[in-house]
Amino acid sequence: MRPTFMGLETAKRGLMVNQKAIDIVGNNITNMQTKGYTRQRLDTVSVQVYGGMGGFQTSSIPLAGQGVDMLGVAQIRNPYLDSKFREQYGEVGYYDQRTAIMQELEGIISDPETEGTGLKDALTILSQALADFGEQPYQETNANITLNAVKGITHILNEYDSKLKNAMQEQKDDLAASVKDINGKLKQLAELNKSIVHEVFVSDDLDGVSYGPNDLLDQRNVILDDLSRYGNVSVTEGGDGRIQVKFNGKTVVDSSGNQFTSDELLIGPDGVTLTWNSDNSGMHLENGALKAYTDVIAGNAPGNAGIPYYQQKLDDFAAAFGELMNNTIHEDDGTAVFKTLIEAEGGGALTAGNISVSTAWAEDPSYVIRDQNPDGTLDNTDIMKLKAGLAEERTFGKEYKYSGNFSGFITNYTDTLGSDIKTTKARLNASLAIAESVEKDRQGVSGVSLNEEGINLMTYNKAYQALGRLMTTMDEQLDMIINQMGMVGR
Repeated sequence: MRPTFMGLETAKRGLMVNQKAIDIVGNNITNMQTKGYTRQRLDTVSVQVYGGMGGFQTSSIPLAGQGVDMLGVAQIRNPYLDSKFREQYGEVGYYDQRTAIMQELEGIISDPETEGTGLKDALTILSQALADFGEQPYQETNANITLNAVKGITHILNEYDSKLKNAMQEQKDDLAASVKDINGKLKQLAELNKSIVHEVFVSDDLDGVSYGPNDLLDQRNVILDDLSRYGNVSVTEGGDGRIQVKFNGKTVVDSSGNQFTSDELLIGPDGVTLTWNSDNSGMHLENGALKAYTDVIAGNAPGNAGIPYYQQKLDDFAAAFGELMNNTIHEDDGTAVFKTLIEAEGGGALTAGNISVSTAWAEDPSYVIRDQNPDGTLDNTDIMKLKAGLAEERTFGKEYKYSGNFSGFITNYTDTLGSDIKTTKARLNASLAIAESVEKDRQGVSGVSLNEEGINLMTYNKAYQALGRLMTTMDEQLDMIINQMGMVGR
C-alpha cells in the first residue's frame, strides 16, 4: 500500500535538490573570475525502491516514485587536458625565461646604436686616432688622443664584464628564489593531499565517483599548474583524492598509506647545481624555467650559449687586443723588444675584466712616441702597423676559435646572440600558441559559461516552480482525505 504522505516527501526532495542545484549555479557564476575555479555540478540519482525482505518477495510498485536524491557536488575536469596543458606550460616556461634572460644579455653586450658607446665605435675612433697619429708621429696631442681611444676600449670591456657578472649573480639569485618557491609548493601539495583525503567520499551509485572539498581541489590544481612552469609535472591520481606528483621524472610528492611526504630541492655552492634532499640525486632537467636558468648560468658552448660563453668571448677579444697592442711598438733602443701598452690590472691572465692601459703609458701619453726608429729614420711604421693590425685577420680564442678581424669578431658573437634570441622567441610563440589552445579547450570543459549557467538556472527554476505546484496538489489531495472524506450525507 502506498504511504499516505509519500507524495509530499517526493515533492520536498525535488524542491531541495533543485534549490541546491540553483545554489551551485549561483556559485559557478559568482566564481567566474576566480583563479583556478572549476565549474561544479550537482549529481543526482533517482531514489531506489527495493521490494521484499529476507526470503519474501513483495511488489515495489506502492513505493515507486519517491523522487530524487543528491549524491554530491562534482567538479567538471578533464585529466588529459590538465596533463597536456602542464606539459606545454613547461615548454612555455623554458622559452619565456630564456628569452627574457637573453634579451637582458643583448642589452649588455650588443653594440648600441648610440654613436661612440659600443666596441665597434670605439675601434673606429681608435683607427682614426692612429691614422692622425701616423701623419704626425711625434705630436703629443695625437699620442694623447690615441691613449684615450685605447682607454675607451678597455673601459667598455671592463663595463661589459662587470654587467655580465652582475647578470650572472642576478640569475643565480632568481634561481634560488625559484627553488624556494618550488619547495614551498611541494610542501603545500603534501598538506593539501592530507586534507583532501580526509574529506573525500566515494559514491558507488556513479561507478565510484569521488566527491571532495572542491575548494581544496582547486587550490591543488592551481599549484600544479604553477609548478609546471618550472619543469615537467606528471600527476597520478588515487581513488580517494590523493595524488602522486613527479617533477622531471622524480617522485616529489607521495601519499603512500597515511604518510604524506614531499621532497626538497637543494642548491650547491656554485649556485646552479640542483640535487634532491631525499637521495642526493641530481636534477634531470627536461624543460621549464629551471632549465632556462641553468642553461644560461652554465652554458659555455655555441649550441648552449649562456653568460659564460659571452664572458669568454669578451676575454678572447681582450687577449687578442692586448697581444696586438703589446707586440707592435718597438722600444727606443732599436731592439726587437716591444713596449707594453696593455696590462692586466692586479696581475694574472688578461681578461675583459682586468684589461687596462699600462702604468707606463697612462702616466706618460708620449710613451708610444719613439725617439728613433731602428734604421735611424723618423717614420710612422709602428703606428701604421698598429692601425693595420686592427683590420687584419687573426685567430680569436682557443676552444671555440674565430678567424677574422676585431670588428668581424664583434659581429660574430652579437649575431650569435641575436640568432639565439630570434630562435627562442619563435619557439616561445609556437609553444604559447599550443598552450593557449589547450587552455581554451580546458576552459571549455572546466570554465564557467554564462550562457550555459543561464540555461541551467531557468531549467532548475521551472522545475522548482512545477514541484511547488505538485506539493500544492498533494496538499489538496490530503485535505480531501483528511477533512472532506466521510462528510457526505451528514
